[in-house]
Amino acid sequence: MTKPGATGRDGRASHRSGQASRPRLAGKGRPASRGQSPPARTGALAHYERTLASIMVGSAVRVARHRAGVSQAELAKRAGTSQPSIARLEQGHISPTVVSLERIARALGTELVIDFEPLADRPSLRAPQRL
Repeated sequence: MTKPGATGRDGRASHRSGQASRPRLAGKGRPASRGQSPPARTGALAHYERTLASIMVGSAVRVARHRAGVSQAELAKRAGTSQPSIARLEQGHISPTVVSLERIARALGTELVIDFEPLADRPSLRAPQRL
């Protein structure tokens, strides 16, 4: 029998110690839930928008690199970073800073241009409105 306050091999409190059990996990270490609350949906939309922006930036870097006829390794050398970092950026796995994008633009012999366009010209990123 386990004494109150006893811990298991991993240092966590034993379930028999009278303490509350750990929350059930729903894959990949996430707590199980019974549906998303509105803030969770908003968080999911924000994550989607960040991911979409990262993919678009990565794609633009890849296109500019191809136009310049430069390999990822050569671009990385010129920009003072690593080839795997360039690969992650081009795949949309990371969100580079404006400073990093400036270095990449200079390394490609191009200019970084950041512009804002009206939403009417692009598909909406906003959540659909309910009636």
